[in-house]
Amino acid sequence: MTTKNRIEEAIAQAELLAGQLKTCALDTDVPSVREMYNSMSQQVEEIIPKLRGRLGHVVKEEPQYRN
Repeated sequence: MTTKNRIEEAIAQAELLAGQLKTCALDTDVPSVREMYNSMSQQVEEIIPKLRGRLGHVVKEEPQYRN
C-alpha cells in the first residue's frame, strides 16, 4: 500500500468515524454523553482537513502519485 493510499484510507475512515460518533450522540438521551460524542466527532472532523492537506502535498511532491 502506498503512502497516498494510506492517507486516502485514513481520510475515509476518519469521515466514517465522525459519522458514527454523531449517530451515537443521537442515540443517547444522556446530555453529558451526547456532548462527549459530539465533541469527539468534532475533534475527528478537525483532523480531516489536515489529512487532505498532507494528501495534496504527497501528490504534488511525488510524481508517481500524479494522474
